[in-house]
Amino acid sequence: MNISSFDGLPDETRIWIYAAERKLTPSETTLLEKRMSSFIVDWTAHKRELRASWAFVYNQFVIVAVDESLMTASGCSIDSMTRNLVAFEAQIGCKLVGTGMQIFYRTEEGGVKNLPRLAFKSQVEQKKVTGDTIVFDNTIQTLGALKVGQWETIFQNSWHSEAFSAQL
Repeated sequence: MNISSFDGLPDETRIWIYAAERKLTPSETTLLEKRMSSFIVDWTAHKRELRASWAFVYNQFVIVAVDESLMTASGCSIDSMTRNLVAFEAQIGCKLVGTGMQIFYRTEEGGVKNLPRLAFKSQVEQKKVTGDTIVFDNTIQTLGALKVGQWETIFQNSWHSEAFSAQL
């Protein structure tokens, strides 16, 4: 995972993780890079510049970071980030915002897969997802949590195991 764009940001930096419902193509990735780079440079809260950065990970996850020790991201500024990504979704025909009802995890081969919650629960019940399956916790909120591996963690140590009543 390459998060070098976050170098120099403190561990308390607030993050948002957006997960695409599928891997993006190279041309879509180029469009995303142009859109997000332009957005981040001009991103403000209450007409004050935000110290922000972003990364695109595994051709599927957009991670946005704001150092709120300098300026807090306001509701309006967060809404503008969301609108920017929704506009991108419309451009490429792939959801990034609102995929919270999907569970993202690694396959045995190491690829990223996502399923609706009920289908994921079925995979758990059928023991196709085990305690050692790597799951993505897209709800983490700080760069420090990302750096120490709380984003990609094993199922048995994640909120997923409680949510899906796993008897592993």
